[in-house]
Amino acid sequence: MQVPDPYVPQTPIEGVLHAFTRIGRRLKTKQPGDTIDHSVHLVLFVLRCNGALRLSDLANKMEIDASTASRHVRALEQAGMVRRSADPDDGRAFRVEMTEQGAAEWEAAAKRRMDLLGQAMNGWSESDIETFEKLMTRFADGVTSLVDERADRAWADKGWAAAVNVHQNTEKNVEKR
Repeated sequence: MQVPDPYVPQTPIEGVLHAFTRIGRRLKTKQPGDTIDHSVHLVLFVLRCNGALRLSDLANKMEIDASTASRHVRALEQAGMVRRSADPDDGRAFRVEMTEQGAAEWEAAAKRRMDLLGQAMNGWSESDIETFEKLMTRFADGVTSLVDERADRAWADKGWAAAVNVHQNTEKNVEKR
């Protein structure tokens, strides 16, 4: 039996797709130190970027159905990483918000992944890293605009920037104390 040759992309665009598949699969796997599954980590990411949300809004921003979002929230609630609070706009509804433990878990998991990316770019010049970030952001913006023209569902298009700003603002508030 003949074993096929290793896959070699035939075009640059095919190469991009292949690279994203390889990277995405590895970033989604549990990293040493992770305490929660990647799919549940996304709940924390969305809450970190948006603050407290109704379950339906959380599901919408994650682009999943409400029952799946509810299952993720329940698991995080049991782990002490999120809590439900009354919705100030509607006493019958509740919002999901991240706890301090959830924020710490998100920060630690994000740091592990950023460390992994930093190690992968070891030896790159600062200029190369900045160029890569600009091109990746431009690419992500292009994909987002084509795939999801509804702004209320494009939760990830500025997610990391929003999360970093929240983190920096929190650090500034802590320094003032």
